[in-house]
Amino acid sequence: MIRVEERKLPQHEVSVERFFSVKRLYLLLSQHTGKPSKLLVNKGDSLEESSLIAEGDGLISSSLSSPVKGKIKDIVSFNHPVLKKDTAVVIDVDGCSPKVYSFNKKADFLKKEDLLSKVKHAGIVGMGGAAFPTHIKLSPPKRIDTLIVNGCECEPYLSCDYRLMVEKCEEIFKGVELVCRIVSPQRVIFAIEENKPEAIKKFNSVISTKKYSLPQQKLAILPSYYPQGGEKQLIYALTKRRVPLGGLPFDVGCLVHNVGTIFAIYEAVYYDKPLIERVVTFAGGALREPKNLLLKLGTTIAELFEEGILSFKEEPVKIVYGGPMMGIALKGLNYPIMKGTSGILFLTQKEVDLREESVCIRCARCVDACPMGLLPLEFVKKVKNEEYSSLEDFYIKDCIECGACSFTCPAKIPIVHYIKVGKKYAVSS
Repeated sequence: MIRVEERKLPQHEVSVERFFSVKRLYLLLSQHTGKPSKLLVNKGDSLEESSLIAEGDGLISSSLSSPVKGKIKDIVSFNHPVLKKDTAVVIDVDGCSPKVYSFNKKADFLKKEDLLSKVKHAGIVGMGGAAFPTHIKLSPPKRIDTLIVNGCECEPYLSCDYRLMVEKCEEIFKGVELVCRIVSPQRVIFAIEENKPEAIKKFNSVISTKKYSLPQQKLAILPSYYPQGGEKQLIYALTKRRVPLGGLPFDVGCLVHNVGTIFAIYEAVYYDKPLIERVVTFAGGALREPKNLLLKLGTTIAELFEEGILSFKEEPVKIVYGGPMMGIALKGLNYPIMKGTSGILFLTQKEVDLREESVCIRCARCVDACPMGLLPLEFVKKVKNEEYSSLEDFYIKDCIECGACSFTCPAKIPIVHYIKVGKKYAVSS
C-alpha cells in the first residue's frame, strides 16, 4: 500500500445538497458489471418515477428503473465513460415534484427470499465503483462468518461515502441489519479510515447503544493508506485472511459491502425505492465551489453547469470520472451520472502530471506498490509485444486496477491502461 495526498478538503466538510430539478436524463443500460439491462420500454412511452424500464438479462446483470416521472423522448447511443458509447434511454422530465416514498414497518418481518427479491428488483449494485449486482453478492455459495462494512473511501478527493456516514448513520445500521438477516454472519466489522473523525464518532455512538439487532460488532479504525478500501486488502487488514489468487471474498468466509450499497439496500427494503439516485462528489482545483450532490441517475454533468449548480473558476486541463487513481479521463461534460459514479474531478495544471511516457528503468517500484503482489512491469512488456496469451500466467485478472503502479512509476508509464488492454485481449486470445 502507498500514501497519497488525500485532498479531501473542503468537500469533506460540505453537507450533501439535493438537485432534482433536472430537465432531461440519459439513462445508460450498461451501469453494472455483467450483461447490459434488457430494455422493456419504447420511444414515446410515459413513465412514472420508480417504474421498471429495463430488467436484468442473464445471471450477472441488473435492472433499471426510471428516476423521474416523464416521457421517453428517444433511445440513442450516448457517451459512456468506459464503453465510449452505449444505449441510453432519453427521458424528458415532466417537472412535477419527486415521488414521496413511505416507510414500511412490515419490512421488519420479511423473509430472506423476499429481501433478496427487493434488492434485485431495485437494481442495486456495488456503489464503491465495481458496480457488481448486489443480489448476486448476497447469495454466496459458501458460508459467510464475517460481514465487513466498507467506509474507508481511500481515493483522494472523494467524500460521498463520508458524508453518507455522517448524515445517514442510523439508516446505514438498519441496512446492515437487513444484510445480516440475509447472510447470517457471526460478526460485523465496520471499517473506517482514521481521516474521518465525525463518522468514527457517530458509528461509535450507535454501536455503544446496542439498539440494532446485529451479531458481534466492532469498529476498526484503519490508517489512511491506498488502496485500503480494496476488498482483498481490507479483508487481510481486518482478519489476516488472504483471498487466494483467482478467488473471491466468500472463499475465506467474508462479505464486503460499501456503505453506499448498504444505504441503497435500506431504501429498497423499507421504502420500496429502487436505485435511482446517489451522492456524487464534485471537486478539483478548477471548480469554484466543490460539492457533494444527491442526483438522479442519468443527470448529465453538462446540465449541472447549465443550471448554475456548478461553475469553473478556471478551465480544467483534465476531467476525471471517478477518483484520480482509478478514474477515467473524459473528453467533455456531456456524460451522465451512473450507479457507480462516486465523483467527478475537474483538475488544474498544478494537480495533473502531464509528462509523457518514457522508457522503463526496471526500478521495480510498481512491483513494490502492487497490493496484489503482481508484476505490473511484465503486463506492460507482454501487451507492448502483443503476447496476450501469456498474460494469464502472470494472473492479470487478479489486478484490481487501483493505479498504485502508475502512481509510483518514475517513467510515467500508464500501466493501468496497458493492463486494461491486456485484460481485453487476454480473454479473446
